[in-house]
Amino acid sequence: MEFTALIVKSVILVSFLSSQGSSYYVNVNLAVMETHHMGNEIAAFDISFTAIKEHIIGDHEHSKPTDEMILDAGYPAENHDVVTDDGYILRLHRIPHDAGGTYNRTRPVVFLQHGLLSSSADWVVTGPGKALAFLLSDQGYDVWMGNYRGNTYSQQHVNQDIDKKTYWAFSWDEIAEQDLPTMLSHMMEVTGQDTFYYIGHSMGTLTYYTACNYHHWIQNATRLMVGYGAHTAVPNLISPAFYLLAYFANNLEWISDHLGMYEFLPSNWLIEWWASVVCTEEMRTQAVCRNILFLVGGYNKNEMNDTMLPYLLGHVP
Repeated sequence: MEFTALIVKSVILVSFLSSQGSSYYVNVNLAVMETHHMGNEIAAFDISFTAIKEHIIGDHEHSKPTDEMILDAGYPAENHDVVTDDGYILRLHRIPHDAGGTYNRTRPVVFLQHGLLSSSADWVVTGPGKALAFLLSDQGYDVWMGNYRGNTYSQQHVNQDIDKKTYWAFSWDEIAEQDLPTMLSHMMEVTGQDTFYYIGHSMGTLTYYTACNYHHWIQNATRLMVGYGAHTAVPNLISPAFYLLAYFANNLEWISDHLGMYEFLPSNWLIEWWASVVCTEEMRTQAVCRNILFLVGGYNKNEMNDTMLPYLLGHVP
């Protein structure tokens, strides 16, 4: 297992260095394998490298924030920040009316909620005429998009001194109990509407169902709930990435260093580099980029838009 882990790390390292013109210092530390008394093997082999990452990050064109993408498309955009009872600060994005339209409090309200490792960007990244948020706006809806705690837009807390371990000590259950009702309540207060439409994807459906158990007013106020990839359990998960992570779960040090100890799969330099350098429209490595996404979501070639790859990866998660 450790030898395979070495190969995986080396491939990532070599592919990274081969595309860069700068000098990098690579430290290879070969140490004795240690076996914990509980049976957890600790792979002491580690690859670390120091790079001037500023030269490979910051491809703004492929990672514009949600509100900027909305404005670029010619639609009005609003940012709303709300605070949950347990202190998490959440960012909502709103498209109050269509391009060229005017404010109208009689517009029906629709709330869009992203899934795991995602954000409100999912609903606008493909642009006008394609993205659901724009399509709904064109049809006369007041569109609101939520962002759950911990994602790109909702990483603040009222306690500025909170440590990472405490901040990340939550699951989708706290999200359902705290985040969703807080965002929905704010939307209803601002719009003056007492009912809404709800569209969720993946975890955005699971948290809706759970939130209804905690807060019965949510289901009473919902005119229609639409679930994309709706689930309450994942017995048929086909993601190779999660199987791989499970297989290398004992290699805790490398996983925590590169995927995050508390924050799972942060939008870090590795993802951003892959999006801006590897996954450009001009390069012939589109298949590699597709495989990156398929590692997370499972293989489905017919569901992949090659042209959008740099933009999709630019917003992961």
